[in-house]
Amino acid sequence: MEYDALRSRLTGGLDYRDVIALPDGSVDRYYGVADATGERIRTLPAFVDRLSGGVRSLKLVSEAVRPGGQAVNAARQASVLGPDVTLYGHLDDPHLGSFPFRTISMGAPATVQVLSFDEEEMMLAVESEDIREWRIEDLFAAVRTEPDAWLSDEVVVLQNWVGVDGMTDAIGTLADLDLGAATVVFDPGDVTASSAEPLRALCRALGALAAETEVVLTANDREIGRLAAVLGVEATGTERELALRDRLGIDAVVLHDERRAAAATDELTVVQNFEAERVRRRTGAGDRFDGALATGIAAGLPWGECLALGNACATYFVEQGETATRDDVRELLDRRSDR
Repeated sequence: MEYDALRSRLTGGLDYRDVIALPDGSVDRYYGVADATGERIRTLPAFVDRLSGGVRSLKLVSEAVRPGGQAVNAARQASVLGPDVTLYGHLDDPHLGSFPFRTISMGAPATVQVLSFDEEEMMLAVESEDIREWRIEDLFAAVRTEPDAWLSDEVVVLQNWVGVDGMTDAIGTLADLDLGAATVVFDPGDVTASSAEPLRALCRALGALAAETEVVLTANDREIGRLAAVLGVEATGTERELALRDRLGIDAVVLHDERRAAAATDELTVVQNFEAERVRRRTGAGDRFDGALATGIAAGLPWGECLALGNACATYFVEQGETATRDDVRELLDRRSDR
């Protein structure tokens, strides 16, 4: 039902609030892995077997250099779906090239080496000093406006808490500002290995921000499980996201996963995901979900359609390795109209 409604919606015009994404950025270098004879190692388990078997020398086969970073990926997704987008990122590298939307750089990007295997990838990331030391003051220096005048009604996609040490303090500062009618869509990244106390401090900051403006937390199943455990949320199944939302004191908790997406607001909305017909690339699919979710929120779509748009864009990226345009989403929905 949600996919049918979304397909009809995308055939017409939509009015959007502007979308802002921040604060990271990376240069992603993709490599195949080969043994000494030049034979490609196709799977991650085979790679692990070589290492555990004592192999200490392998060949990297360069495949591509792509712009990356959670905020960059989300901005690219939102832009091709329709909203006017501004990216405040770490973009000072010629390999990042130019983007078809407004960009403002706050320093050097991260460097990410991606080892490509069949249906899986391994990421080896080195955060730049500019990203590690980023503070909200760097944003306001780049914006060149008074902090209280920065936002009016935009949808702000704020990502990568795990890679940006100053993120919790930044959220606390935002809570003290006049943010107008803005909506903050927050994806912390992979928090599964994060310590409990920093996560509790993050959760307190999100609750303080939600007292001033609308806050939407978006994360995958394992990440939401980690946050729930840290906060002592014992609910399971479909009740977990609702309980976590109440504990955080925010407006919505959104789950995005391979099987389904769910939005816990005053009620729970669940939209089953498509099964990928093939796997071209997984890394970055969650960022496409976030960008599409922000687009749906910016268009004022019902939660079910926001989740359907996120699912469609994430699935398209997994299958094609490319960011889905509105036409791509419509074609995907037409092909799978039985959903």
